[in-house]
Amino acid sequence: MEIALAILCLCLLVAFIVVLTRHIGYKKQIKSISQEVHKLTHDEYSQPIKTNYFTKDMTELVNSLNEHIKHEKELTISYYNDKKELSNIISGISHDFRTPLTASLGYLQLLKKNGQFTKEQSEFLDIITDKNIYLKELADDFFEISKKNDDELTLKELDLSNLLTELTLQQYSWIENASIKANIDIENGICVVSDTHSLKRIIDNLFSNCKKYVKSSISVSLKRAEERAVITISNDLENDNQIDADKIFLPFYRGASRSKEGSGLGLYICKALCDRMNAEITASINNNIISITLKI
Repeated sequence: MEIALAILCLCLLVAFIVVLTRHIGYKKQIKSISQEVHKLTHDEYSQPIKTNYFTKDMTELVNSLNEHIKHEKELTISYYNDKKELSNIISGISHDFRTPLTASLGYLQLLKKNGQFTKEQSEFLDIITDKNIYLKELADDFFEISKKNDDELTLKELDLSNLLTELTLQQYSWIENASIKANIDIENGICVVSDTHSLKRIIDNLFSNCKKYVKSSISVSLKRAEERAVITISNDLENDNQIDADKIFLPFYRGASRSKEGSGLGLYICKALCDRMNAEITASINNNIISITLKI
């Protein structure tokens, strides 16, 4: 009886050890699979998941995961190839539009300068010119979008105070002609490490947005805050409903412009360029004043 009991206890002990060993093995393998899946989702390497625990269920799990991962990679590659192809198509079409539009604008300027027109004819010519300018800006915006992920950023230290002052002075013609009140507060000596071309494009687009929606006043400021350079460009609006601040950075969004039409891509391009440069851009509207803040 005692021998039988001892054998039973020994069998139970062996069974317990076997179950415990398998349980520990399962836990280790699940942990290993989890780590490999984590690495794969973060693109750390592209090797398939392997298992050292060859049970039917574990093998089926690993095979299913590998099939899913393979399918996801194929979809990702296809997506990026299609995106690249679309970008090239947009770039090509934009370039084909820009060249004749530039020539057309040149001929229109010559006509306006040298031609003799009636008042009505001059008005028609102005409309044609404005439409050509709009199409040229639209083609430029599409070209910029197609290239925004292709061109390498050239990061270097630049004097942001001087750059913003220069770009602000370039706006004085339309500001003065429209009798807009300007309040400029640019702190001297603020330098940042950034891509000059992208930064100029962002600031130009912000001023272009002001030009479309400003009612009577514009403000431009540059400060240093929390080790970052902060540009804020603001203008008053006819009313708060003129622009939706939550949609302002969406592609093709246009508010109720008082002046010439726009593509609705300018601020979208600003946001895309800021994301590439690890800069931050936000918009807010308070008391009929829209403020767009750029942190670099």
